[in-house]
Amino acid sequence: MTNPSEKRLRKLLVIAYIFPPFFSVGGSIRVVKFLKYLPSLGWKSYVLTVDDSREYKSLRREGSEELLSDLPSEVVVCRAVAGEASSSLLEKGRAAREKNKLLKLVINTLRDIRDWVTRWLLIPDENITWLPFAVRQGRTIIKENAIDAIFVTCPPHSAAVIGAVLKRLTRRPLVLDFRDDWVDTPWQAERPAFVRWINKWLECFAVSSASKVVLVTPVSHAAFEKRYPRQKDKMIYIPNGVDLADYAYLDNAPPPTFDGKFTIVHAGLLTVAADWNRDPKAFFQALVNIRQAHPEIGENMRMVFTGELPPEYKAYVTEMGLKGMVEEAGYLPRPEFATLLRNADLLLTINYAGFATLIPGKIYEYWAVSGPPIMLLSEPGAAHQLIQQYKLGVALKQNDTPGIQQAILDYYQQRAERHPVRITRDGIDNFARAKLAEKLAGALDGLKFKS
Repeated sequence: MTNPSEKRLRKLLVIAYIFPPFFSVGGSIRVVKFLKYLPSLGWKSYVLTVDDSREYKSLRREGSEELLSDLPSEVVVCRAVAGEASSSLLEKGRAAREKNKLLKLVINTLRDIRDWVTRWLLIPDENITWLPFAVRQGRTIIKENAIDAIFVTCPPHSAAVIGAVLKRLTRRPLVLDFRDDWVDTPWQAERPAFVRWINKWLECFAVSSASKVVLVTPVSHAAFEKRYPRQKDKMIYIPNGVDLADYAYLDNAPPPTFDGKFTIVHAGLLTVAADWNRDPKAFFQALVNIRQAHPEIGENMRMVFTGELPPEYKAYVTEMGLKGMVEEAGYLPRPEFATLLRNADLLLTINYAGFATLIPGKIYEYWAVSGPPIMLLSEPGAAHQLIQQYKLGVALKQNDTPGIQQAILDYYQQRAERHPVRITRDGIDNFARAKLAEKLAGALDGLKFKS
């Protein structure tokens, strides 16, 4: 590759609706790590994202602020109006509704109208309200900074529409990065037929507008090639991964002692939504079964969630009598977070129900600590293949309570016999963020630029 210092630094507009300080680390770490390494690969980035002076229904501050320290000084962050009501305004409406019966009727009616509009008119998703503001500011950034190319990461998939519109308006090459699939997914299956048809058309419009389309799993890559056989040449596989520099200090950390309670850790958020469901109930039931069948093991076991459990899942913990076993660690600084993972006995990840194409990003973080095996609960597919290929632990279906129970007991017994199961970093270099950024830079360098 040509030495970046020997050529003009090219300029990239990066459109990322989900970006620090919003959402959890997992929502924006991929794009932040690209931004971290792109300057040394010849690309100066201008990020277009959402105004962070307030929180919104779909964007809350949930622990990603620490990622801002990864951004090099060359990165310029520009924020545009979200085009939606702030969470504080919605909260005021809920409070006012409880004080006045007439006002309650009015607000409930407006809420029903909003829900109807979201279901039928806000396509591909409710974040499409950002489009006019993002397009206007995006055009300004492109013009004032002589931007060479546009890179869009999604979901929300409305960002892909924004990128396609900007491509048509400015004639700059467009690269789409699909962290999650768009059509033929469980959340689209729940929408009305007319909305599904429009989504298929919009995806086709966005893909046709793009010079390159980046997919993050082999299964997703194959699905897009099948859906767009005449555009296979523009499809690129760049997986999620891990920044090994974030875990380098663990190389000299003292090894786990395995003397305390058998500890299972789940990192990050668990989503509660009809079409984005990661439900731990089957896992919790396995813990209940273990405690009932083997009280002495149950007393020597704990389950730790970093971040916070949603209220619905906290209710599970209470109803199932697991309060003494399940803990919430809150949002931890990176070194403390990594140490918790390293010293655990088992690392849990739960994929979205019904999704065969997705690989949870936390798998790579778990792998990087080089220690506890991973328990993946997911539909068979891309994530199962990764776990099995690299011998990272055990992969089960989300609702397989007997299988979950037996796997936990097997790992517990092996530790009790002083032969705890541990995994290595073998193969993780293929998923190092620095190498993945090089692959993206190579794709960007190969674009045809406007003269």
